[in-house]
Amino acid sequence: MFDSFPYDEWSEDIADFWAWGGANSTGTYIMVALGFILMVAALYGFVILERGKLERQAEALRGAAGAGPTPPANPTGTV
Repeated sequence: MFDSFPYDEWSEDIADFWAWGGANSTGTYIMVALGFILMVAALYGFVILERGKLERQAEALRGAAGAGPTPPANPTGTV
């Protein structure tokens, strides 16, 4: 079997390896911030997607019940 581990044993010398710097470095904080921003954007997109699906399903159920289509809501309150 091919062993690509370049050290004889695992020690404290190699325990602090990160792709973008050591622990508590600027690169680590940048990656955490980018991950947090991506997570929030994904959650926002998920909520928007599900809201649209829910509104379409509610419209289909209203149509099936014979209530007829309802006009879209205008959030600004203008005509």
